[in-house]
Amino acid sequence: MQKIMRFLLLHLKKVAQLVLKSKKINNAEMSTAFFEKSKEIANGFLQSIVFLDDKAFGSNVVAGSMQNNSQHAFDSYEISKAFAKEKKVCAVYNPLTVSDIEDFKEISKKADVVILDWFIEIQDEAVGEDQTEDAEEEDPRGQYTKQIINELVNNSGNNSLKLIVIYTGDDILEEITQSVYDHILPQNQQFELLPANCEVCSTNIRILIRAKSSGESEDTRFTQRPHLQDKILRYEDLPSFVLTELTVMTSGLLSNFALLALTSIRDNSHKILSLFSKELDAPYMGHKAMLPVQNDSEDLFLKLFGDTISDLLHYASIPQKVQTELIDIWIESNIANENISLNGKNIQRTQDIVKALLHSDKEDVGKRFEEVFNSKLSKKEIEKLYKDPKTTELFLNLDQQDNKDAFNEKFAKLTHHKSLFIPKNTAPKLSLGTIIKSTSNQDNYYVCIQQRCDSVRLGRDEERKFLFLPLTKTEENKFHILTPDGVKLKLDKKTYSIKTIKFKSNCDEGEVKGVMDDTNGKYTFTQIYEEGEKYVWVLDLKDLHSQRIVTNYVSSLSRVGLDEFEWLRIAGN
Repeated sequence: MQKIMRFLLLHLKKVAQLVLKSKKINNAEMSTAFFEKSKEIANGFLQSIVFLDDKAFGSNVVAGSMQNNSQHAFDSYEISKAFAKEKKVCAVYNPLTVSDIEDFKEISKKADVVILDWFIEIQDEAVGEDQTEDAEEEDPRGQYTKQIINELVNNSGNNSLKLIVIYTGDDILEEITQSVYDHILPQNQQFELLPANCEVCSTNIRILIRAKSSGESEDTRFTQRPHLQDKILRYEDLPSFVLTELTVMTSGLLSNFALLALTSIRDNSHKILSLFSKELDAPYMGHKAMLPVQNDSEDLFLKLFGDTISDLLHYASIPQKVQTELIDIWIESNIANENISLNGKNIQRTQDIVKALLHSDKEDVGKRFEEVFNSKLSKKEIEKLYKDPKTTELFLNLDQQDNKDAFNEKFAKLTHHKSLFIPKNTAPKLSLGTIIKSTSNQDNYYVCIQQRCDSVRLGRDEERKFLFLPLTKTEENKFHILTPDGVKLKLDKKTYSIKTIKFKSNCDEGEVKGVMDDTNGKYTFTQIYEEGEKYVWVLDLKDLHSQRIVTNYVSSLSRVGLDEFEWLRIAGN
């Protein structure tokens, strides 16, 4: 059960990470009520901070060391005490060998925030002959820190959120910033260099370089570079700094909801474990023994656990908190009173207008929009506003309007793509909602409409025909599915368009699994006729979206064509 809890928290955290995207926030935004509320929520979530410093637990004097002065000192007790006052778990590691560095790489992946020294001196290198390329650099400064950062960046991929702080006694903050940027850029082009803030960042990772305090009443290290003076952090400053910088990454409506949900799950994890106690093993085994197909008992696990989390969030009133506590202050902090263009017409968009729209008690959407915009737009323009739809633009300022399509596409993927949560190196399975693309004709996409019960329990090497509906690429705004790389697909609803493709079970689990193509790093399914044409796996749709496609197709099959008196038919309509 503990493994299930860890698995669940990992994937729920990934849900959060899909909406927790790093963004640039100015000082004015950081002083708003919404940012303060976001900080309160982030504080509830923030739990674990890990430090790596070769001066920890020591006398801060190492024979022959290049760092024997107070600005490189690291007081583990004071650090731990500072975070303990804020009710945070703080772990401090002093590496002695390269093996310790390797262990810390794994530990750092599990922490909410990672804080690293820049120059780490390893006293004992007797750990074998095989060293990394980074360890062969002539300048040892930062080599282990950059290795750890590289590991965290590669582990985070494009979605996982991570705050990393380099907390150093060196006074070359700008040079360290440039060095980190140069190190990770070749393999990670999405990173941006912000030298004024001594920061390297992407949409989901922030790396901040800050200086240790010298302990003197007046630190004169940056007299020649006064713009770096505010980059000095005392031990007691660290908890507040970490919380603020994490909040910069998470101060959004969806991200606050995700943090509230994850915090609630963390707080109740032991209760969940007690509910799924070992005393229930016998009833579960009895249930499994009575099922015609015993492996179907796994579905009950997922159902029970999913319902448990849903019920927990329901009784914790997490969605209601977003509605009652965050909506208005989000508007006040994020919406500017300015002229924007809607359907080619300029209108004065104000905070009061969007508040009135969101707090309207009218269930008829048309009447709701008419009530708010009747003095600004014609009835036809109002109808076009919510039918096109253009409502996202109402909540974007002028400097954000160019990104409206990108924002809409990201949200569409979050609401439709089940495979956002597929773990790395996990082969996809062919089943209801799987979308594949032909390798012989790159424009041919198909969605599988085979029910799950007919997609599993196959014998090894057993052949099975799968049902597919074609999807056509379109550049129009009318489409049904958006692929991970932004291709718009429209469902071919004609009853005679259905296609069958035969595949062979290729695993002991009795399923058809994708096979990694080493030439392009993509998973493929190979049919067993027509010279074995290959199909590339694109994505898996969420369950209810997949089932809706099947339901709509079946309903089109059952429509009735009837010759009747036209006068009577029209009267009946």
